[in-house]
Amino acid sequence: MAAIQFPDDIKAMPFETALAELETLVAKMENGGLPLEELMAGFERGRVLTEYCRSKLASLERKITVLSRDDGAEGEWSDFTPGNNRNGGMNSENSDLLL
Repeated sequence: MAAIQFPDDIKAMPFETALAELETLVAKMENGGLPLEELMAGFERGRVLTEYCRSKLASLERKITVLSRDDGAEGEWSDFTPGNNRNGGMNSENSDLLL
């Protein structure tokens, strides 16, 4: 599955803002009464917000794993890049860290 390209307005959001917008969208959709076009636009925006929030949480989880590892090496902060096995990327040597 290809990675989602987040719109600039979402990329600029803190996690908490994205989550709050997602919660607002879900509440509007659950209440009903939205025209079909608005419902679909909300669904699509919600899907992107969900993936953005998941990616932020996954990145933070990888950082915590690196910083709290117990192999005697010092952890360092770096942003996760898919396909980059440095600092917490999945490979056969550290795949058991997420159990």
